Amino acid sequence: MTPHQPFGSSLEQATEVIANLRAEIVSLRALVESLRAENAELRAENASLKARLSSLEARLGQNSTNSSRPPSSDPPWSKPKRKPPEPPSGRKCGGQDGHVPHVREPVPREKVDEVVDVHPTRCGICGAELPLETPVEDAFEHQVTDLAQAQAVVTAYLLWRKRCPNCGGRTRAKRPAGVPEDAFGPRLKAVVTALTAKYRVSRREMVEVMRDLFGVELSTGAVQGICEEVSEAVVPAVEKIRQAVASAPSVHADETGWAQKGGRCWLWAATTPDGAFFVVAPDRGRPALSRLLPVDYAGIVHCDRWRPYELFGDRRQLCHSHLRRDFQGLIDRGGAAKPAGEQLLLASDRMFRVWHAFQRGEFDRARMVVDMEPVQDEWDEALDAAFERGDDKSAALAWDLFRQWDALWTFVTIEGVEPTNNDAERALRPVVLLRKGSFGTQSDAGGLFVGRARTIIETARRRGVRVVDWLERACRAASLGVAPPPLLSG
Repeated sequence: MTPHQPFGSSLEQATEVIANLRAEIVSLRALVESLRAENAELRAENASLKARLSSLEARLGQNSTNSSRPPSSDPPWSKPKRKPPEPPSGRKCGGQDGHVPHVREPVPREKVDEVVDVHPTRCGICGAELPLETPVEDAFEHQVTDLAQAQAVVTAYLLWRKRCPNCGGRTRAKRPAGVPEDAFGPRLKAVVTALTAKYRVSRREMVEVMRDLFGVELSTGAVQGICEEVSEAVVPAVEKIRQAVASAPSVHADETGWAQKGGRCWLWAATTPDGAFFVVAPDRGRPALSRLLPVDYAGIVHCDRWRPYELFGDRRQLCHSHLRRDFQGLIDRGGAAKPAGEQLLLASDRMFRVWHAFQRGEFDRARMVVDMEPVQDEWDEALDAAFERGDDKSAALAWDLFRQWDALWTFVTIEGVEPTNNDAERALRPVVLLRKGSFGTQSDAGGLFVGRARTIIETARRRGVRVVDWLERACRAASLGVAPPPLLSG
């Protein structure tokens, strides 16, 4: 303290400094709390963004091996490998020495349309002429199969009108029974239907195909009209197939997206060894499922884990092929989900080894039931581990499989049940390709045609029926106003 500074002023300054420091401390504490809150908010946002990034990366990495996407959706330049690569064998490409040759069998003589005798004119050794009357010894038969020129047959029916000499009335003749009302015959309609629904030729392409192959001029409207007419002609046969599928002891069921009138619909399929029923529905829930199978269906339904199928309760067999894709998805997701997916995939491998051995006839069903018990224990342990990993995806999958545990193992005890739904998936693949090429349908009538035509075509394939010949008979029957013939081979 200097001689000129009183003691009181120094105390006042110290008090002011302390007050300022306290105010600054309060301000800094408030700033710290604010930064802590901001930090917590940023951490939560960072965690959310990481989870979103992980989800988007997993979605970006989806393909037919780790999701429900069909193989046709895989880019052609990055087709996923379904089996580990095998080391090169060192052998050259093509048939190997000692392999059984595969040769084309000649057409039976009774089915040969024309036989041409070809005689040598000169001796291949000395060059002497060989007259036609020179005795023959044997012949080597060389067959050539070709196509006759396809030409449409146009029949003109002159419906004459006559005047009655008795009353003077005028009467015009009516079309003979079986002659279609429109301008196209049953064979042409059958070919157009098969090319459209089986071989996926578009309406515009159909116009060119009919012109190039048969010399027939059609419009796209005429093609659509033919499809709708055939669609109505096959209704009785489709209904019989639906009833046969609904009464089968087991079916395979699946669905895929379908575009109609610019909106989203679904095409459902139910298959059996000798039949397949398809229907386009506006939804993917239980109302649509009831169009495919009756609510009281008493058989076993092979299906995936889509919730509407739970309508059938324990009368289900969940598809293990779908589950393998789910397990691979956990592996590709990485993090805590990866070991869970790996353990589940190994358990699935063991299950399929037992099933395939049973399929090969290495043991009977009683032995399979015994061999499946440790497999089921392994699945139980793997699902427990997946549930406790802390990853949301693996935990949700494990909980869902625990919830539907009995539906995983229906195939073990019931004859005729398989552990996959591959049959329905294979039946839907042509429909997916049809959708890709046609972009769906533009009317309700178009949706009905797709469902009915695919029902006839797939059922005919399973029963060994030549579908074009059957469709021709169905169109003839419709012209006569009678039901189509049974869809049977022979």
